[in-house]
Amino acid sequence: MENVHVIYGAGYGKTAAAMGLAVKAVGAGETVTIVQFLKGTDADYSSLDQYDDINFFTFENSEKPYGELSFEEREEQRTKVKNSFHYAKKVIDTGSSDVVILDEVLGLMDYNILDEEDIAELLRVNSTVKLILTGRNCPESIRKKASLLSHIEAK
Repeated sequence: MENVHVIYGAGYGKTAAAMGLAVKAVGAGETVTIVQFLKGTDADYSSLDQYDDINFFTFENSEKPYGELSFEEREEQRTKVKNSFHYAKKVIDTGSSDVVILDEVLGLMDYNILDEEDIAELLRVNSTVKLILTGRNCPESIRKKASLLSHIEAK
């Protein structure tokens, strides 16, 4: 994959930056698929509903972010998160969107839901899709594959 933008760091604004890129892409006539991980159902991005060319998905159904769930709740959500990731891979494989944003996908490694190889495999897909990944931490191997890196720090 040639066009990979990684937005990472401990600061706030990674998701906001990615959503801004989604709106920019739609303005340029592109279609966008956003798959969001780990935030729970209380994350409100309903303002994106006004854009017909933005498809927003979260397969999780917990009201709390993943880090606040009990062990049992986490196990249930892990399956849903993995299904979300496989859905995103399918969108990338088929090229059914011009831009795919995987919000907080890098955080899946922090919780041992996915590993570095899962993300690396995604980046090996031969696709013209523009891919945007967000999360707090980004391993060096993924940074090396990115065509654009944005590091956001909290002060």
